[in-house]
Amino acid sequence: MTTDQKRKLLIHYLNLYLSKKELRMKPVIRDIKKRLTDNIFITLRQFNSVIKFLERETELKVFRSRDDLRVFFGPLIGKNDSRIDNSYNLEEIFNIKDYK
Repeated sequence: MTTDQKRKLLIHYLNLYLSKKELRMKPVIRDIKKRLTDNIFITLRQFNSVIKFLERETELKVFRSRDDLRVFFGPLIGKNDSRIDNSYNLEEIFNIKDYK
C-alpha cells in the first residue's frame, strides 16, 4: 500500500470519528486530519492519541499490536512541520551522487 493510500485510509477513519456526536477529541482529530490533508507529517503523539480507535477497526485487526499499526502508518509520522515526500530514492538517502 502506498503512502498516499495509507493517508487516505487514515483520513477515512478520522472522518468516521469526527461524525460521532459524543466524541470529545474532535479538535485533536481535526488537527490531525488537516495536517494529513495538507501533506504534512503527523507527530507520534498525535498518532498515539487515535491509535486506540484504529486498533478496533475490523479492517485493521490484521495488525496484532499497536506497534504493527505504528509501523504501517509510519510513513505518515514524522517531524512536526515536515512535508510528506513520496519520492525518496536511494540516491537522496545515501547521497550516492557524491560517489559517482
